[in-house]
Amino acid sequence: MKKIISKNPLFFAFVTPAVTDTIVTLLGQDPAYWINHRVINEASPVYFFLLASPFVYIIGSLIWYIFWYWTFKHLKEPLNLAITLLFLIGHSWGSSSWIHKFLLDKRIYNLFSQNSIMFGWSLIILYFVAISSIATYCLRIYINQRRNG
Repeated sequence: MKKIISKNPLFFAFVTPAVTDTIVTLLGQDPAYWINHRVINEASPVYFFLLASPFVYIIGSLIWYIFWYWTFKHLKEPLNLAITLLFLIGHSWGSSSWIHKFLLDKRIYNLFSQNSIMFGWSLIILYFVAISSIATYCLRIYINQRRNG
């Protein structure tokens, strides 16, 4: 795994929440979406890909990842670091925002139950711990490559 990450560590620093965001965005669509693709639960520009079809959304997402993989191989500091952090934070927030919806849909989350609120909060914190651990690992590889250069 380290060998794969070392080919483009800044890309891999943000790809976990990005892929998670892609998957949960698709899974989080209401049943009506799967009937006519007009009732879309999304606030980002990918709304228009979802409007076309789930397949266009998936293909657009794959193109998005390929484009950024290539771009991160060619960007220089500090722009590469700034964009890494932008996508890491943005996709982490975007993907974590679905946790609340999934818990509500499964009737696990209840605004009047402190236990369910703490459970939802704990899930989000654990998710952020996982993301930060993966990102830190990737960023350390990047830093070591720069040092050994």
